[in-house]
Amino acid sequence: MRTPVNLSTFFLTIVGLWLWTITVAFQLQHEAATSNMKFMRNNKLYSSETDDDDDPMVAWAPERKNDIFSREIYERQRGDFEAEQSYGGRSLASTLNVTRVQWKPKRIEIIGHRGSPYTALENTARSFIDAAQAGADGAELDVFLLKCGTLVVFHGTGGDENPGLLKSYCGVPGSIAASLLCLLSHLASLYACCSLDYTAEEAKRLLTFDKSFEEFVCGPDKITHPGDPLHYCFVHTLEEVLVTLRDHPRVSSNFTIKIELKGPNTAGPVVELVHRLNMSRRCSYSSFDHARIAEVRMLDEDAITGALFDRLPSDFAQRAVAVGASEVHLKYDTCTYDAIQAAHRAGLKTMAWFRGPRGMKQDYFEKYLDVGNEDEAMYRTVLSSGVGSMCVNRPDVMVKALAEARFESIQSPEQ
Repeated sequence: MRTPVNLSTFFLTIVGLWLWTITVAFQLQHEAATSNMKFMRNNKLYSSETDDDDDPMVAWAPERKNDIFSREIYERQRGDFEAEQSYGGRSLASTLNVTRVQWKPKRIEIIGHRGSPYTALENTARSFIDAAQAGADGAELDVFLLKCGTLVVFHGTGGDENPGLLKSYCGVPGSIAASLLCLLSHLASLYACCSLDYTAEEAKRLLTFDKSFEEFVCGPDKITHPGDPLHYCFVHTLEEVLVTLRDHPRVSSNFTIKIELKGPNTAGPVVELVHRLNMSRRCSYSSFDHARIAEVRMLDEDAITGALFDRLPSDFAQRAVAVGASEVHLKYDTCTYDAIQAAHRAGLKTMAWFRGPRGMKQDYFEKYLDVGNEDEAMYRTVLSSGVGSMCVNRPDVMVKALAEARFESIQSPEQ
């Protein structure tokens, strides 16, 4: 006798298998491309008998002197922006349509992107405290909601449709946040460590960070695991982070926290928590999903909200105003002078956000040849657009760049 088939279970299984196959194929393709890039970078090394003291390449970009791509570009261009464009290179200044002399020192808000990821593991209490002690005005962090109803601070990989992926960060499959893919996989019995299996306590206890992941630029010695002294590298709850920053003796009461609503269903719980901790004055909210910004505005009409943009549509300012945003947060290389002026005309404050360390390193090698990897030159170039605040991975470098620029303006009355 044949067993009757449950059509709904069969359908969910097929859909889950299909989505799982696509995900695996995409990950394999990405890993192959990454491996190929690493091989090319490690094997195409410049070799020369030229002494560094006589080599103009060293003065242009000392850390790139052994990179054949950078040397070829340098030899072709010699700093000429038109030549850069002819040979496929670009300058950040020309991309933003600014010159550094346009910028005049003013009050700029410095925000540590995920804290201070070059000195401590990103999105940890230690990283946020380091940003404060470096002189930053605030820190940005990313928030997801777990199945137990707890808000956690975490970034992960993946796009806006499926954020918070754990594989690269923690070496396990799945996502820290429930998604359609995760749900279907769960129903099809293919889930394996999906976020549906994690409570906040389990995430803190079971998820350890991969010390070899390139995004973790603080270095493996800073990534502690349970049992290590001064252990702080675990998935923090949002409440833990907010209370730490509120009560820490070496963190100013004016230090602000920009909360990116990274995962779904986060707006309401985050606003409720911020109000319960009496931290409304110090916290603001942002998201690439602008519906979450509109939800925050409905819950708290006085909240500071930022509409995040990756690519910049021509009507970005109108879109931000329509959802009740008070700020626009633009990717650093879209902060053109005209875009910043358009935002200001719409009554919006502006912030430039920088990609994570891996993304910025990629831009440094492949896109912009007139600046370093989040060095003072890069920060000054973006500041030339007139943007009001900067969300950077190196708040200590940003603080130094701003201080030196102010000193130069005092020394040069013409500026």
